[in-house]
Amino acid sequence: MDNERWLFEKGCFLGCWNDDIVPQKKETPVESISKLQDKDLNTLLSELEDIKQHIKDVKERQWHLAKLIEYHNHGFAQS
Repeated sequence: MDNERWLFEKGCFLGCWNDDIVPQKKETPVESISKLQDKDLNTLLSELEDIKQHIKDVKERQWHLAKLIEYHNHGFAQS
């Protein structure tokens, strides 16, 4: 560890210093039902509710962003 710090302070970088960190992608409800599986009615209804909730969340975020853009465009965010 101390060796890595010494190298960093001298301007030397380890070979992996620029490796991209790929975040783990959370599977959306739509992606989860796109898999081919035999599912019972209760499972399908549960997934449908998850999809409806996801759509509702997206619409709420879209509305909130639209309001922020409106405030910004009308100068409310300017000092």
